[in-house]
Amino acid sequence: MKKILIVDDEAQIIKALQRMFIDSDYEILTADNSMDATKLMEATPIDMVISDMRMPLFDGYKLLSNIKEKYPKTIRIILSGYADEKPMFRAILHNIAELYIYKPWNNNNFLQYIKKIFAVEDTLNENVFFEKVEKYCPPLSISEKCENMITLIEEENMDGLIDAIEKDLQTSELLLQVADQAVFGAMPNKVKKASIYIGLLNLKSFMRWAVIVNSIRQEEVSTQEPPLLMQHSYLTNRIFLFLYEVFLHKQPPEAAMFAGLMHNIGLLLLTKESNKNITSPLTIDDYKKLDLEEHKELHQEIGAHILSHWDLPYPIYEVAYYHHNPMNVNIIHKELVSCVHIAQAYAWQSLGSSQTEPVAPEIFENLDISVEDFEKRLGRLLKQLITIEK
Repeated sequence: MKKILIVDDEAQIIKALQRMFIDSDYEILTADNSMDATKLMEATPIDMVISDMRMPLFDGYKLLSNIKEKYPKTIRIILSGYADEKPMFRAILHNIAELYIYKPWNNNNFLQYIKKIFAVEDTLNENVFFEKVEKYCPPLSISEKCENMITLIEEENMDGLIDAIEKDLQTSELLLQVADQAVFGAMPNKVKKASIYIGLLNLKSFMRWAVIVNSIRQEEVSTQEPPLLMQHSYLTNRIFLFLYEVFLHKQPPEAAMFAGLMHNIGLLLLTKESNKNITSPLTIDDYKKLDLEEHKELHQEIGAHILSHWDLPYPIYEVAYYHHNPMNVNIIHKELVSCVHIAQAYAWQSLGSSQTEPVAPEIFENLDISVEDFEKRLGRLLKQLITIEK
């Protein structure tokens, strides 16, 4: 039986959550302060902690940060009535929780989220996933410069990060390439302005992208720049952001700006290894076949596991895990996954793949988007991009 620890200094919140779990199969423990919660964690294995953000002694941020360090496999959920305060920004940046629930909550939704996140985390922590990553994707080497930049993000040092990027030609060129090719709408063409626009939350994903791209560039056979699979990732991200802005009239979830860019990390790493034995570049249809047939489940599993290991937010690796299966019952961020699923399918098509992966009509319907309208507007966008490139 899974054990869930609820931590909140308000008695009525604890009682409300206890009532919510009354017919569930979970064992519920409670604490009204972080000190008692810490003692409980030391005394018994806990599968999940649901903690309020604002508490006396030391707050939920500090509590979950400590739990993350000491018990990394314990799932962490933040319960908060404040969606826009600085501690929430820091919590997302440092990924101290897999899920953020805001008061007041819906009991049915909350219980479903818990069930789904247990299902995903239990799967990703199975030994078979570690074995697959070790077998198919040897560890990537990270340059000292990239390590330093990642550290600057963790230190919340934006000025230092911008300075480091500007001084590193390879990273600054890649940042401007991502800003130019993977973002929808006008983007600054200077490193400092682009970095500020993207923000620390999303620069964390970018730096992981930089690690992968640098590794690929060291070993790639093709002189193409960027390689086809990277082009697909860029275009997927642009179409995904286009969907959010033009059709959903909002921004993606925080720290998920590059969900489309990162969705195929597993396939990038798999093909990086297999390309070592290939003497000529793969075609777009070759990559599409690897994506949709030969490595379909494997690259989703590996991508999700790696992104989770890299401490990126839950929505990012949920997209990697389900981007070919957007109707899966365990998905929490359905809108996000659905948008990336649509985007990656149309990106393949736009790059000239003769193999089609039709998007189920219900996915568009669930987003309240007309397929005809989407394809018409996307066609105009792609024509504009081609004109700009010429």
